[in-house]
Amino acid sequence: MKTTKRITMLVSMLCFIILLTACGTNSANQGQAAAGGKSPSETLVLTVGESEIYLNEVNFYAISFMSRMGITEETDLSAAFSQEFADVDAALKAQFLISLRQAHILYQKALEEGVTLTEDEKADVNKQVQDYIAANDAEKLEKFGIDEELLTRVFTMSQTIQKYEQKIVEEMEVERVPYGTYYNFAFITIELDENGNGVINDDGSYVYLSDSEQEHQKELAEEVRERLEAGDDPEALIEEYDLSSTSGLIHATTESLQDTFGLKDGEVSEVKENDFGYIVVQIQSMEDAEYSDQVKEYNASIQAQDYLKEQEQALLDAFPISEEDIVEKVWDAFTFKDFQ
Repeated sequence: MKTTKRITMLVSMLCFIILLTACGTNSANQGQAAAGGKSPSETLVLTVGESEIYLNEVNFYAISFMSRMGITEETDLSAAFSQEFADVDAALKAQFLISLRQAHILYQKALEEGVTLTEDEKADVNKQVQDYIAANDAEKLEKFGIDEELLTRVFTMSQTIQKYEQKIVEEMEVERVPYGTYYNFAFITIELDENGNGVINDDGSYVYLSDSEQEHQKELAEEVRERLEAGDDPEALIEEYDLSSTSGLIHATTESLQDTFGLKDGEVSEVKENDFGYIVVQIQSMEDAEYSDQVKEYNASIQAQDYLKEQEQALLDAFPISEEDIVEKVWDAFTFKDFQ
């Protein structure tokens, strides 16, 4: 039997699995038969470090795995898959084995780091257990050895791993970059098509409005500048001058605002000309604390995902895995066809 430590599954392949359908019959519970008369809770499938994983736990995760993958009774698990895996069932088993190992490795690491559940979190686990039992057929749960004791264990694992990941994220240091806000008023001097894009000449240059139309745009820009200086509301001016498609409130880093405009809160720039027309700017706030915090939170969530992947992959790479960890007879007989 050959197992692999890590397998990359193409998304397109996984989507393809869901589309494979046939009228095949269910297997004769091969995986369960390999238990040799023992109950699922007594049938060892594999070990991960200090953890022993029995068939009832494998059954629970297999049912959840199939649900996430969208596998139904009509899915043809015997369909050819790739050169590496004879059929869909074999490919799923390879990925499933990795998921099982990863969950137990992360759980063991969480315990080593002293991560435990509070009483409220344990109560939440108990609720998840009862909800799961209520939502599933009792005969099916009994057949696969899925009882309250097992469910409590696997939901505790899941909750602990989540808490461990949160702990890793909380220990990250994410820089808070200050952002400011300003109103940008743009008076366009080039022709626009029906989609709002600039019209281009054959030589690649923009098609400009007539000289008189350009001058009128400049006059409007000066007029809006004066009204802003007089205290008129920016939003009201945007609506009055029909500038909603070209103007509005913009966020930028405080540093870039200082470098570009050199203005203070509430101050209005002179009319500036660029390749597209005339621009007037009014600074609302050189540092918008609420928006700056939102940006930090967003950046933290993105960085946290990457950081977690790096930390967890390093942990998985360093964890010793052996062919001898698997009870070959039981694992070879295990098939997702038993659950269709």
